[in-house]
Amino acid sequence: MSLHFFWILSLSLLLGQLVLLLALAWRKEKMSAKEQAITQQYEALIDSFSSYMLDPSDDRFLREIQNSTHKIVVLERLLNGYVAVTKGSVASPLVTKLSEDLLAAHYAKQLARKDWASRMNTLYYIEDFHITSLKPLLKERIDKSSILDQETQQLLRTLASLNEPATISVLARYPDAPVRLYTDVFQRLEEQTRMEELDAALRNEIQNNALKHAAVSYIGRAGLIAFLPRIEAELKTGEAEMRIQALKAILHMQYLTDPGLLLSFLQSQSWTERMYASRIAGKLQLSRFKEVLSVLLGDPVWWVRYSAAEALLQFSDGDILLTHLSADHPDRFARDMAAQWKSSLLGSET
Repeated sequence: MSLHFFWILSLSLLLGQLVLLLALAWRKEKMSAKEQAITQQYEALIDSFSSYMLDPSDDRFLREIQNSTHKIVVLERLLNGYVAVTKGSVASPLVTKLSEDLLAAHYAKQLARKDWASRMNTLYYIEDFHITSLKPLLKERIDKSSILDQETQQLLRTLASLNEPATISVLARYPDAPVRLYTDVFQRLEEQTRMEELDAALRNEIQNNALKHAAVSYIGRAGLIAFLPRIEAELKTGEAEMRIQALKAILHMQYLTDPGLLLSFLQSQSWTERMYASRIAGKLQLSRFKEVLSVLLGDPVWWVRYSAAEALLQFSDGDILLTHLSADHPDRFARDMAAQWKSSLLGSET
């Protein structure tokens, strides 16, 4: 009885595995056939798509894409390829029109799905294709969000790409919002909106330091010289982190209207401020600070010594200065640092 049961169980398991293997093979074959069909339709439409993007009066592509059995996927691939080639330029009105006409309704349904990956991919497509008609739906979703998870962050990025300034105020609701996310949002806004939001962030009327830090960081990296007086004013603030962000911004912009502002930072109790001030003095080749930099070459903090040596090397007579300091500086660590930089300079010349 038990042996009979064992054979039945073994046969059942074997049949079950066989059915599973057949099902997997059938599914793989079906997926392969689908991918092949998509690829064939994509390749068949490349020429007419290219012609349409060059000359919209050639509407052959519009008729052909409607007859495609995999219209959504094929159009996504075509638009993705076009956007990738033109990345960084102004959003194409033709890309927007095609996506508005043929994809917007589908994406609205995708956003309501429970599949997280599908919703995230949809947000990326909406951003890349600049589908402005979905902005109200995205704002509705962001208003319902209570945590700053990955989906909420991408919602903010997508809305910013559609030039929605409310993204900044929404982001301000989250005290743990990273500076990087703020800068991502600033980057995606259109220029006029971006400048207005940066101006508002510097005023900091809502007392959001993370937002203000992010604004200063973005201004520096983007080289927005128009904001330089505002950045220099932040050097006098009582908040240490804000001063450091302002120094970083000036280092990126490589411009300072009053070099005298730098002296107090070269003599600061904060080693971070001394380090950034040294880098700025070198980048701007402020000769008046050669003596101070020579002193900082013997600073107790390695990073300050390193930055001071790097700064001295950027002067026209930097190699002579380092040679002298490597032999005659009263501090042993300063002599070692000067010698290291002198050696690296000689190595770069061979």
